[in-house]
Amino acid sequence: MTLERVVTHLQAEYGWEELARRIPVKCFQSNPSVTSSLKLLRKEGWAREQVEGEYVRLVQRENANPLIEALKTGTLTDDVQAPSQTKTHEALGWALRHGAAEADLLALLGRIHDVNFWPGTSTLPLLNLAIDRDAPPTFVRALLQAGALPDDPRYWLPLLHSVDVEGQAYREGRRAPRTDVLDLLVARGAKPGQADRRGVTAREIATAYGLRVVLNRLEQLGA
Repeated sequence: MTLERVVTHLQAEYGWEELARRIPVKCFQSNPSVTSSLKLLRKEGWAREQVEGEYVRLVQRENANPLIEALKTGTLTDDVQAPSQTKTHEALGWALRHGAAEADLLALLGRIHDVNFWPGTSTLPLLNLAIDRDAPPTFVRALLQAGALPDDPRYWLPLLHSVDVEGQAYREGRRAPRTDVLDLLVARGAKPGQADRRGVTAREIATAYGLRVVLNRLEQLGA
């Protein structure tokens, strides 16, 4: 296991903000990236020890869940069972955060009894997590068909969240903006013109990012 893989795994699991809270070093707190983190950690042995210790603790927790262990080893089958629905939710969350294959995502989704259950171990409801981690639209569709609330207000309205994810992908040059997840949410009852608790709308987010294709689609939807 290389240091690069350790940092990448931790960042995928926690995100930079939470990682900086757990391990308060400059490379995680200011303009974090894997490259800058590796430079500092290779120089500062004490910081590297903390990172490797956090990684060991994380892996121990992951391996205590038989579904996550099966995902890691590519041995996820119907015979592998989790002791609870919470563990099943945790495994699906792990799969989303670490880019598991779509077939594994769908297989785990089929084991979930309540897709709106939000375990205390997760930072996001399942639909928001799928949006946040840019899950395949086919998985988002399956999640909505399984009963995920398209206008769930517990974290951030999923439609607004989806537009923000498109904006980030566009800003970082990862891909061209798309509207397929937005369309899936609207088809299931999400209101394209609805504002969040701060009064922000999807149109305002799209405008801030310069997402013309999203703005055109929102206009077509009457937002």
